[in-house]
Amino acid sequence: MSSNASSMDPEKGITNLHLEDASTHYQLDISEEHKQYLIAKHRTYDLHPLPTMSNDDPLNWSNGMKFLQLGMVAFHGFMGTFMASGIVPSFGKYSEILEKPVPTVSYLTSAQIVLIGTFPLVWVPLMQRYGKRLLLIISALGTTAFTIGAVFSTDYGTLMAMRCLSAVFVSPGLAVGGAIVKETTFSHQRGSRSGIWAISVNLGTMFGAFLMGFVAQYQHPKYVHVVFACAMFVLAICYLLLGKETSFNQVDINRNEPNRFKQLQPRVIFPENTIRPLDFIEPLQFLFVPRVFIPAFGYTIMFMHGNIAMNVEIPQVMVGKFELGPQALGLQFLSFVIGTVIGEVGGYLSDRLVVWGHRNNKGPSFRLWITHPGYITCIVGLVVFGVQLQNIDHYNITPLIGCAIAAFGLQIGTSPIIAYCIDTDHSKAVQISLFVTFLRQLLAFIGPFYYPKMFVNLGFAKAYGIMAALVGAFGWIATSCLQAYEQRRGR
Repeated sequence: MSSNASSMDPEKGITNLHLEDASTHYQLDISEEHKQYLIAKHRTYDLHPLPTMSNDDPLNWSNGMKFLQLGMVAFHGFMGTFMASGIVPSFGKYSEILEKPVPTVSYLTSAQIVLIGTFPLVWVPLMQRYGKRLLLIISALGTTAFTIGAVFSTDYGTLMAMRCLSAVFVSPGLAVGGAIVKETTFSHQRGSRSGIWAISVNLGTMFGAFLMGFVAQYQHPKYVHVVFACAMFVLAICYLLLGKETSFNQVDINRNEPNRFKQLQPRVIFPENTIRPLDFIEPLQFLFVPRVFIPAFGYTIMFMHGNIAMNVEIPQVMVGKFELGPQALGLQFLSFVIGTVIGEVGGYLSDRLVVWGHRNNKGPSFRLWITHPGYITCIVGLVVFGVQLQNIDHYNITPLIGCAIAAFGLQIGTSPIIAYCIDTDHSKAVQISLFVTFLRQLLAFIGPFYYPKMFVNLGFAKAYGIMAALVGAFGWIATSCLQAYEQRRGR
């Protein structure tokens, strides 16, 4: 290799590193032929994890193919939260059509929130046996079918059933993204690539209410479900024609099926894998693993207050206090979109920190430095939103500035936290992604049951002040303590 081989190319790998700690680093011991193959593919052979000498190995795919697979599963995750929040601007109309009060109609969203968080526990073990692509196609088609059922639902019970079943089928997209990232990327790329999937899930919550507000303003609410069904059907076609299986047998590469259509046969992907009852609850083991639980819980606290608490309150306050229509209500969510998109810089900064950390023998916890500005800005955003919402008597955008600041902080922290959790144990990336999703969606479901009581009894300023304190205590301080502990141990 050339004299400047010790430099770092962010997309190509880490070169000329000799790292000692086997738990976090690696030492190369490969043949000259293997080295030359990797140099031809990646311009370096010092990569982690180390790819095989097969062009079918997802690690050896072109960046275009990797981004295509990640883009499809990111859109799948986007649609999960997009569908949950997309009917929010229609609550008023559905209240009249179904003859139910708005709080009762809101359960059409709350039910989806909890189901898209829990049912990946069922889907992912099946993917480990039958392959991700086959199950994602079934997921997309099933979601399409039950969403079409929602279009023709004329009573509350039927609509709730269709919403719940569509949530069950769309749920894999919210959990499998971490596994796709792990199987197609190197360690120094995971922050930004995890960020693509994470920002999609976060943006779905905001774009759902924002875009469907225009539909709800001018059309019957059933056409919101028509949009959902069309999007999921197109995704199913994309999986079928453009998708490739990312599960790859690294031990015996001759057992991998290169034909993308033969990959859809049920017994092609890891036929030796069996499904055990314990597989469905295996992700819950991370409740007792502090290295994963503490940052995941901190992220969850930040998500349920910096996203859900404001998402839930905007429709109730903006409609009741300022009499906004569905379209105007949807436009309020643009503040979340702006903050989230700007906050995606967190994934890039996380990867740059890993590059610097590898050069200086730093462990994965070095990523967590990026979470500090994320927590701080989320706290500031919550305070601004609560204070301004309580003080204004006539509509203005000052509470939305708080929304944008909080969304920025949430996204800044999301990418490095997810990447760090996966870095703690690459072999369990799937289970870790599942655990983070489960924890986030479960608490996001619980939150709306006590938020209204806080607002009534405390007022907006005190309620959101308490939420900011919770983010600070259980998020920022807890994560900082973990980071200090891990860094002292070189991890």
